[in-house]
Amino acid sequence: MGISAAFEIGKSGLKLFQVAAEVTSENIANVNTPGYSRQRVVLQTAPPTTHNGFPLGTGVRVQTVERYYDSLLQKQLVNAGATSSYNSTKAEVLQQIEPVFNEIAQEGIGAAITKFFNSWQDLSLNPTGQAERQAVLSRAQILTDQFHYVSRTLNDAIIQQEEAVVPQVNEINRVVKDIALLNGNIKITELVDGNANEMRDQRDYLIRQLSEQMGVKFTENDDGTTDVYVTDAATGTDYYLVNGSQFGTVNAAGTPAVVTLTDYLGVTSNPLDPTSATPFYSSDTAGGQLWATLKMRDVTIPDYLTQVDALAFAIAGEVNTQHAAGFDIAGNPGGAFFTGSTAASIGLDPAIDFNAIAASGSAISTGDNSNAVALAQLLNDATTMGTSTFSNYYNSLVAQVGLDVQTANTVVKQDEAFMKQLTTLRDSQSGVSLDEELANLIQYQRSYQASAKLITTATEMMDVVLAMV
Repeated sequence: MGISAAFEIGKSGLKLFQVAAEVTSENIANVNTPGYSRQRVVLQTAPPTTHNGFPLGTGVRVQTVERYYDSLLQKQLVNAGATSSYNSTKAEVLQQIEPVFNEIAQEGIGAAITKFFNSWQDLSLNPTGQAERQAVLSRAQILTDQFHYVSRTLNDAIIQQEEAVVPQVNEINRVVKDIALLNGNIKITELVDGNANEMRDQRDYLIRQLSEQMGVKFTENDDGTTDVYVTDAATGTDYYLVNGSQFGTVNAAGTPAVVTLTDYLGVTSNPLDPTSATPFYSSDTAGGQLWATLKMRDVTIPDYLTQVDALAFAIAGEVNTQHAAGFDIAGNPGGAFFTGSTAASIGLDPAIDFNAIAASGSAISTGDNSNAVALAQLLNDATTMGTSTFSNYYNSLVAQVGLDVQTANTVVKQDEAFMKQLTTLRDSQSGVSLDEELANLIQYQRSYQASAKLITTATEMMDVVLAMV
């Protein structure tokens, strides 16, 4: 081993610390890049040689450029992302429909019910009074208008969820395709001993985004690829949306849109139906934004609407039955007061005017008020809604909506705190610290200078040798 070996050691140092500086520069440049994991150069002693019976080193070499990555933390972020996205989507939709049931800020259905039946009580005090009869009609119109408003708002919310399905599905398919493309590029790059760290970061970030849109699971393979799949909780079947560089699709067809999965082999799953007795996901929150949208469209909002429809049906039926038992101001039997049987269709019967209101219980006594009293008493009849009054039934619905909104907001705050904790943990492990990178840069700069000095010294030694010759 001679002076030439010193040249080689110095040259290897120059190359290595140049690479180290480039890796550090990459970290600094990507300090604000979403999903980027900082990298570091792993050094390794070059194989030694034997000189004069002694093992001597031959310098240093780069073993690998590795990224700071925690697979367990990635799984936690994926799962937490699906849960957080589901809950935040649910909370957002509930907040949009909550004002419809706000009986404090506005006079809604609850107040309209009370005032409608109270108008019958007022009419009972003056059964032939034109003003009192007109008040009954006015209060009835306000009540039907409130039912129409609530029904229209809830149906509009269902339509909004329906309109959101196809764009969500399209975005899911775009991300799935990009993950498969990155898988293929990563595999090819690493087969020729290339560095695919940045592509791995991009793919992992896309998987986290995909989990927010649609709850997924993933498996990391030895060849550098990652398979992405969804498990049918009812059958235990795994549907692979990504398998290496192959990918499947999510489909949305029809009105309302029926969502299905087609895996990378072309096998289509049963519809992703949140109303099914055997739901696709093991839990609602496991399905991400898409499942929340379908759940709100097919289950939650229709359930609210069903209860409002039941109230409108009961009021129309009870009032019509009692009204038909009375007589109008001309002694004619009372007819139907309301038409329709749902919140959207309920309305005043076209034949009803203030003279046709059947306030009397007698065909020969126009001043009788017994039927008006009976109609007013329907407000407090605990059997009109099974075991509840009209008001109590509606108040229960309002309380349910309020509780759902409050619970959703609370859960969203908990999710945000948990996601912040996981993100902070990832940043501490994989995030770029400018202070640390700048310190490394100075260290590599000094090491580069030292390697250069070694070459300079070896050159001077060679000059001495040549001078001797």
